[in-house]
Amino acid sequence: MIKNRMNNRELSWLSFNERVLMEAADPSNPLLERVKFAAIYSSNLDEFFMVRVSGVYEQLSAGDERPDQSGLTPRALINDIASRSRRLNDLQQDIFRQLKVELEREQIYFPDLSDRHFDDILESIFLDEIMPVISPVTVDPSHPFPFIYSRRMCIIVELTRNNKPYTSLIMIPETLRRAYKVRKGKKVYIFTVEEIIKKHLHMLLKGYDINRVGLFRVTRDADLELTTASSEDLLRSMQRSLSQRKKGDVNRVEVSGDIAESSLEFLQRMVGFTRTQVDFVNGTIDLTFLFGLSELKESLMFPPFKPRPLKRLEGGADIFDLIKEKPLYFFRPYSSFSVVTDLIAKAAKDDNVLAIKMTLYRANKNSRILASLLEAARRGKQVSVVVELKARFDEERNIEWAKNLEEAGCIVTYGIVGLKIHAKCMLIVRREADKIVRYTHIATGNYNENTATVYTDVDLITADDSMGRDATQLFNYLMGFTEEERWSVMRVAPFSLRSSIIAMIDQEISFAKRGESAEIIMKANSLIDEEIINKFYEASQAGVKVSLIIRGICGLKPGIKGLSENIHVRSIIGRFLEHARILYCKHGGAGIYCITSADMMPRNLNGRVELMVEVTDSDMKASLKHFLDVSLADNKKAWEMHDDKYTKLLPMNGEEEIHSQRYFLECEI
Repeated sequence: MIKNRMNNRELSWLSFNERVLMEAADPSNPLLERVKFAAIYSSNLDEFFMVRVSGVYEQLSAGDERPDQSGLTPRALINDIASRSRRLNDLQQDIFRQLKVELEREQIYFPDLSDRHFDDILESIFLDEIMPVISPVTVDPSHPFPFIYSRRMCIIVELTRNNKPYTSLIMIPETLRRAYKVRKGKKVYIFTVEEIIKKHLHMLLKGYDINRVGLFRVTRDADLELTTASSEDLLRSMQRSLSQRKKGDVNRVEVSGDIAESSLEFLQRMVGFTRTQVDFVNGTIDLTFLFGLSELKESLMFPPFKPRPLKRLEGGADIFDLIKEKPLYFFRPYSSFSVVTDLIAKAAKDDNVLAIKMTLYRANKNSRILASLLEAARRGKQVSVVVELKARFDEERNIEWAKNLEEAGCIVTYGIVGLKIHAKCMLIVRREADKIVRYTHIATGNYNENTATVYTDVDLITADDSMGRDATQLFNYLMGFTEEERWSVMRVAPFSLRSSIIAMIDQEISFAKRGESAEIIMKANSLIDEEIINKFYEASQAGVKVSLIIRGICGLKPGIKGLSENIHVRSIIGRFLEHARILYCKHGGAGIYCITSADMMPRNLNGRVELMVEVTDSDMKASLKHFLDVSLADNKKAWEMHDDKYTKLLPMNGEEEIHSQRYFLECEI
């Protein structure tokens, strides 16, 4: 029996974020794109600590010392997370230092503030923009230690006055810019707000002798706890929880490498954290401000691209007629998501459209789709929207949209207690002649027009009656909480999706055991579900060829003798975030292709409403095959997994360089 058949989820995620960070060091990426990848790494890590690490600390608080599927106890896992994240953060700072050298060649500078050349302009920024906003708190009996909100940059200053020691805190509010850009001719100089404040502490803390100065930033638990027994209470419960998000328990404290030991001990007493939770940063804390540098030089970014229009729509034919004739499908961001936004806009104005129903997990600000739904409701159409309030970090926006939709006359429900609504589905009901026609949209990605330009996803729009009937039943279940759990062509979690995937893998196993060729290809964001992983192991041992394209977390260990010799795992990290979920089974040569909203995780298969549908259109099946083939051939942005380690793939001598995302930008799928 092979021990530890699975990789730990959290450590696998850190490995994923390391691959993201390495894009910042990849010289084949434009310089400011590399800078942006360094910012993405920081943003990702913040969310990881706020949600995933918080969960591990909750286990510790509950006294849970049981090892997980990888053999790690919560305590051992916390130590591993701390060790690995510190190593990666040191690597990030090394990469950032190299990026600054390269930026200087492009006349973009991060000057040393000891350079007196900038004294006048920095003093002006401090006096005019910063000093009126900040409020130092010097701790004494009448000024108790303030609450430190999550992710707020703070300065701690040790002071003396009349030989009496004091400690002062300066919490930098989010209303201030994190970085100030000063242009002089063709040169751009960048100064962080915390460094400007540190330079002018003598003006802020008059009458004190400044002895020691340090920076720190606290990250707190941001996972929302909802205590509600009914959907009617869900909105109020969510609003209460959101107000507490920045006040959760501490799980990480970033401190500047030069912070005084006495300052750190003081913070430990006042804030309450352990040394395991401390991350010393020998550089700049929180590099998310680097997102703001993208605007500096367009020539240092990826060249702009315009998503391709669908050829079938170019003749000006009515889109409803085209969908009835043959399903429409496309691959984001290479083809334009405007197909969906235009379809909903047309449906909103079409007198023959009786109803529009859709799920809403994430939507962008100023969404055209939601504006069309508001118009449809005002025109008297039945508009029904299932809003997922628990879409992490989009909760406030979804609450706002829900209120706007309700005010316009839409029927809005907030999903089902105990389940997240993660399925991506829209139904347009249209009267045509003497019958009702249902148009169904199924996708692997959200109804978000912004992320549709940076996430890879697959969309299908069909007038298939079976799909339309299933979609009708799905919305009846989501909005009416009906007990019906049978669908004809849709596979729906938490009911039939898991068993359907298991059955498909079992079918390939049976082909392999009969001596026939058997193959499975799966593309997903994450693979951590133990039952699915064990089924892949079983398939490998039966002789099934298994190819997995898993962008992020992967609990499966490939290439292990006696367990997973026939399994290959790769991860593609590039300009676009790989988000499409596709499952292919050879099925004796017939070739079954499915698209789904679900990742292979217990939360998706057990605790969410997810959809999977089989693709039957021959052209779409061919396109999915082409998409998977090119992704599996990528030797430019792909990483290959061995056990729990990843190796960047490079073209071998004489081998053609294949950059899948670049290929799809240039060629039709």
